[in-house]
Amino acid sequence: MTKVYKPWIPLEKVDLFVQVEPALIILGLGLGAWVGYKLFLGQISEERHRTLKRLFNNLFYHLLFGISAFSLYEIFHELPFEEGWLERAMIYSGLATLLSGTVVFVKTCRILFYEYFFISHMKVPFPRLLVNIFTLVLSLMLASWVGTEFFNIRLAPILATSAIFSLVLGLALQDTLGNLFSGVALQLDKPYEIGDWIEVHASGQKWAGQVYEITWRATILIAVGDEVITIPNRVMGQAQISNFATKYRPIARIQIIRLPYKVDLLKTKDLLRNALNTVPEIRKNPAPNVLIADTNESGVAYKLLYSIDNYGEQFTIFDKILTACLKALNDANYPFAAQRIEVINKS
Repeated sequence: MTKVYKPWIPLEKVDLFVQVEPALIILGLGLGAWVGYKLFLGQISEERHRTLKRLFNNLFYHLLFGISAFSLYEIFHELPFEEGWLERAMIYSGLATLLSGTVVFVKTCRILFYEYFFISHMKVPFPRLLVNIFTLVLSLMLASWVGTEFFNIRLAPILATSAIFSLVLGLALQDTLGNLFSGVALQLDKPYEIGDWIEVHASGQKWAGQVYEITWRATILIAVGDEVITIPNRVMGQAQISNFATKYRPIARIQIIRLPYKVDLLKTKDLLRNALNTVPEIRKNPAPNVLIADTNESGVAYKLLYSIDNYGEQFTIFDKILTACLKALNDANYPFAAQRIEVINKS
């Protein structure tokens, strides 16, 4: 008795989706992404050029595979079905074409998303988290569609009857999902962006640094000393964040210098103000100023008020300010306030 071959995926369903028109649309999207890159993104940084070139190289290899599978499918389609293996080869080549087409479509959309962000953020960095989320959602949607259409995998009943599995998975991924959604909320609210200098206060701790990247799980800062600080997005979402980006306002700084009572107050203010004006990193608008902040047994505290543009250079700038002020005071033969209380016995 001859065994009748019955394909596990109907050939009619493969024929329905593996057509020339969808293939041309996907090729057109890839070509459009390449043309957009050449026409509008010539001025981006070298790192972004490397990113797009890597993505285009990867897309090119998947396109070659997809074109090869589609060519085999068309060749098999022209041959007579005298052998059972021919129908199998045709189904498998068609399925490979379909899967390759979905991968190429996702990768092309990812490139277009990158290009959109590169154009809208031409001079400043942007978070790759949004691109990764978009790619994940699109991949899950296409994978669900392929599983439903070709393998008869019904996800709705599976999800509905797997309440215990979903509960266990949700508990296991609680921190991961919390960090993910906190990262998305931070990107929508935008209390900081990549490249901003921020200070983070949470649970009695303080971190300061420049935002380097926002990932699925955490926000990565580069501190003043070049150390890498990784803070979970859930912590960032609940923390008090001070943003020192100069696009909002200049970064105001304060330093204190103490001098004894016997020096002339107005002359001392002018002397310190002139010393501040010799430091080129201090902004001229608003102009630096000197105020009397406090008095105590050791002398008068002069508060130096100034603004800078780079939070990361504040300690270097303070070194230049202190050097200029000390030099000006020494040149004027100014005494400094005593660091201790002197007790004079007049008895």
